[in-house]
Amino acid sequence: MKHNMSLSVVMCTYNGASRHLAEQLDSIFSQTLLPAELIVQDDGSTDNTMDLLHDYAAKAPEGMEMRIFRNEKQMGINANFFSAMRRAKGDLIAVSDQDDIWMPTKLEEQVAAMADPHMMMCVCRSVPFSESGAEVRYDPRRPNCNLIRLFYASMMGHCQMLRRTLLDYIPSETEHPDIYRRTCYDVMTATAAAALDAICLIDRVLVRQRRYAETATYVGVDAHRVRQADNALYMVWYGMCHWHKVKPWMRQHFAARLTFIEWVWRHEKAGTLDVRDGVTTNNPIYADALKLLHAECGTSPFSLLSLMRMYVKYRHVLFYTYEKDPVALLRALLHPFMQVYNYRYLVPKK
Repeated sequence: MKHNMSLSVVMCTYNGASRHLAEQLDSIFSQTLLPAELIVQDDGSTDNTMDLLHDYAAKAPEGMEMRIFRNEKQMGINANFFSAMRRAKGDLIAVSDQDDIWMPTKLEEQVAAMADPHMMMCVCRSVPFSESGAEVRYDPRRPNCNLIRLFYASMMGHCQMLRRTLLDYIPSETEHPDIYRRTCYDVMTATAAAALDAICLIDRVLVRQRRYAETATYVGVDAHRVRQADNALYMVWYGMCHWHKVKPWMRQHFAARLTFIEWVWRHEKAGTLDVRDGVTTNNPIYADALKLLHAECGTSPFSLLSLMRMYVKYRHVLFYTYEKDPVALLRALLHPFMQVYNYRYLVPKK
């Protein structure tokens, strides 16, 4: 295999046989660069998913082993994916959902990008599509995947290829239960890679992401988040009106991220991990990330001013893609209030 790195693909399934599992397996089997192994871990499907998986294992391409596991009890998305990834033997791990379609060169292009020994993760772009009438929205602009941005978004798991050693930077659910309750596995892996300043982007669509209302991660399109001046004004108004209701829940949300990246820092500095040359959390954006998260968790007016200062400083990387001034400056100043609208879902429903 190129670059002397072995590759594993990890997929988690649940009642996927009647959906689109076969189509995704076909796209993996058709890659221009085949993985050494495909690990599929099922979380207690009640349909014929297991039969379909065994049928595909019998016809796996030469040189690729398909290993199938079934959980005795349902584990949920986070525990299932981390458990499956830790079974992988490869130096590199590509994450797969059960219902997408990979472009034929996905694995080949990502492995080539990971030839840089300083990279812990490579992400690509995906384009959503629907055959069921579910709403989809796609932004064609080049995204960014720096640490500051990833506090407010993530690179989806199906876009990720990670070095297996990155898993050593992820605390277990016992060590950090709060982060597992408040976020998803792909947020943890991407945030850890970004904290190490070791994540790269292939600015090409290499995954077609199937969207339908029944999928675990489906969220309908929010018309208020479409980029328009009137929507921005609405979000600012909403944030000012609901600040005291939403912000306490936001503080808990960001506190979990703060302790998470501090965990990454402590374990690297303690020398408990096999850290590669050139990878370090001792970089300016990491130090500012800590300041930003402390400001997100603060309760005083000074915390808000500090937060706005950090937003202004990182205004060109805070948003999905690069923004020019004065638009970037104005958005950064208003961002604390607009974020209240974005995180309103954190407030428990009565």
